[in-house]
Amino acid sequence: MTYTVETLSQQVRNTLLADPGLSGRDTVRALLEEVARDSAFAQQYLGDDQPQRKLLYQDPDLGFAILGHVFHEARRTQPHDHGSSWAIYAQIAGVTTMDGWEVVEPATAETPGKVRLRDSATLTPGTARVYNEGEIHSPRREGSAKLIRIEGNPNQSGPRLAWEPV
Repeated sequence: MTYTVETLSQQVRNTLLADPGLSGRDTVRALLEEVARDSAFAQQYLGDDQPQRKLLYQDPDLGFAILGHVFHEARRTQPHDHGSSWAIYAQIAGVTTMDGWEVVEPATAETPGKVRLRDSATLTPGTARVYNEGEIHSPRREGSAKLIRIEGNPNQSGPRLAWEPV
């Protein structure tokens, strides 16, 4: 099947209306894996000339956002969570290593928290991973990469605290 942002957003919407919990998110993850293998989708929405981060769709009622990311160089992101929201990352091209972190010392609004590396997962084209509320993670890439990300409700995710590896 060839996907468009319209068909993807409608399927995500229908899934989350039927099941907004963990099982619904896993269904969305599986859907994103299909989309990540659709070369026509990648060509249409993740061109090499697009900005590093592009909002493709935001649902006016449920609030979820579909974002396209195109990275032209290696990059390492600091450990972070999505506040009171969740995120699903799906690899379109290249390889991303997703590091998962455990809290050693909680963060406050004034002081960064301390985290220790818990695990790493490799996202290759056609794979996706869910990060639920408060799950601290950090993507890293050794070269160029393309991915699609769905964030549960980025406008209501609350404050994002700073985290430092120990």
